[in-house]
Amino acid sequence: MKITLHGCRGSIAVSSKEFIKYGGYTSCYELRAGNTQIILDTGTGFQNVNFQKDSKKVILFSHLHHDHIQGLGFNNDIFNPSCNIELSSALYESTELRSKIQTFFSGSYFPLNLTDKLKNLKFQNFFELVQSNKDDILIESLEMNHPGRSFGYSITHENRKFVYLSDNEFEHWQLTKLCDFCENSDIILWDGMFRDKDLIDKKGWGHSSIEQGAEFFNKVNCKKMLITHHAPGRTDSELDKINSELPDGIELAFDGMTIEIN
Repeated sequence: MKITLHGCRGSIAVSSKEFIKYGGYTSCYELRAGNTQIILDTGTGFQNVNFQKDSKKVILFSHLHHDHIQGLGFNNDIFNPSCNIELSSALYESTELRSKIQTFFSGSYFPLNLTDKLKNLKFQNFFELVQSNKDDILIESLEMNHPGRSFGYSITHENRKFVYLSDNEFEHWQLTKLCDFCENSDIILWDGMFRDKDLIDKKGWGHSSIEQGAEFFNKVNCKKMLITHHAPGRTDSELDKINSELPDGIELAFDGMTIEIN
């Protein structure tokens, strides 16, 4: 199993000399297992995904807030009619997902109607996607605590487990379910947009803190945690300081980061 992080920034993309190290692309993560290539969300980092010619290609959306979909129309590979991609989400049935994507990527919001123009984009119900898997990959979902709803995903292949905890405002009532969902994971991708001090003014915004991630890491059987969805105003120097203070087993994610789980 190989993980590549294409976009680790939250809310909006950023670009300046202060954001080079950790990157400024919004949410997009790639997992390769067997002959399957799974893309988790299509923020601006999606433009850097290279789809493999002979692989099964899947895009899983956690939810459809702008920073998780805004890059969908900017990956050159999707305009190749032979590049068949399945799009799915635990949040919506396939017809509703297609309708919402069509709204965002047509008419007043986008110059092309992607869903009509690109016949290689196939919308599929999440349950059917999971059941039709032919590469011995187990995909599970868990609803997060986020305005408008969002889902996290657990992906297991050959006893290797990756957990994507998308936009989630951690509350203690979630603890048991999250621990069960993440048990025996190799990597957890944790939403750490805030620091603890931010939570007082940001209650209801739908994101967790870095410190909450560290506390959760100590309660679950997991080998490694990556903190992502960095606040758009948090510079490289600020993130470096935070990274230096994190306990063993936890580090900050950055655009272009790759990890092999063997």
